[in-house]
Amino acid sequence: MVSDVVKDPPEFGPSARVVLVTGGSQGIGAAVVRRLAARGVVVGCGYATSRAAAKALADEHPGVVPVPYSLGDDASAQAAVEQMVSTSGRLDAVIANAGTWAGGRLETLDPEEWSRVVRMNVEGTAQLCRAALPHLRSSTDGAVTIVSSVIGQMGGPGDTAYATAKAGLIGLAKSLAKEEARNGIRVNVVAPGMVATAMTAQVSDESRAAISRSILLGRFGTTEEVASAVEYLSEDATYCTGSILTVDGGWSL
Repeated sequence: MVSDVVKDPPEFGPSARVVLVTGGSQGIGAAVVRRLAARGVVVGCGYATSRAAAKALADEHPGVVPVPYSLGDDASAQAAVEQMVSTSGRLDAVIANAGTWAGGRLETLDPEEWSRVVRMNVEGTAQLCRAALPHLRSSTDGAVTIVSSVIGQMGGPGDTAYATAKAGLIGLAKSLAKEEARNGIRVNVVAPGMVATAMTAQVSDESRAAISRSILLGRFGTTEEVASAVEYLSEDATYCTGSILTVDGGWSL
C-alpha cells in the first residue's frame, strides 16, 4: 500500500489532539477535517481514491495528514492507525465516517451486494476500532465517534441493506461504550438525516421536494451542520458515551 510520508509533522505542540477521520476527503468527512484543523487538532484525513482532495485539504490546513484508507480492509485500517501514531506520536480519537450504500428492496437487491453493504459498513468500522483501541487507551480523553444514519433508526423502503448496516453501527457503538468506559474511552454516534452532498445531489427535484416537506425544518442539512455535531461528540462532549446525536432537521419524528 502506498502511503503519504509526512517528514515534518505540524508543530501544534505536545498537547495537540490527534484524530483520524475516515472518508475525510469529501462531503461530511471533509467538513469534519476542516473544523478539527481549525481548532488546532492534528487530523488524519483518510481517503480511498480521492488522494488529490486529501492533499488539497492538507495544503489548505496545517495539521492535516493525508492517510490512505480502504473501508472493509483490515490491513488498511491497521496501516492508517499506525501512520497516525508514527507521524504524530499518539492517537486520541477516531471518527468512523467512511461508508458505502446500495439501494434496493430485500427481494430485488443482489444478495452479494446486500452482504457487501452490511459487511463493509459494520465490519469495516469494527476493524478501524479494533486497530485504534490500544492507542486510544493511552489518551487522556480517548474517543470513538461513529457516523451512522437516521435510516438505521427509522428504516426505509429500498434501503434494507443500508438500514441494517447503520443500525448495526449503533449496536456496535453502544456495546463498545460499555466495554471501553473503564479505559476512559467515550463512544458515541452521530445519525444524520438528508444532507446536501454529492450523493444526494443525484436525487430528483421532485423527490427532493417531497422529502423536504417531510422534514420539520423543511430542508436538507449541510455538511457543516453535521460536522459540528461530530466535532462536539469527539472533542467537547466529555460526559457523553453511548449517545446518539440525531442531526436530521426533525425528519425522523
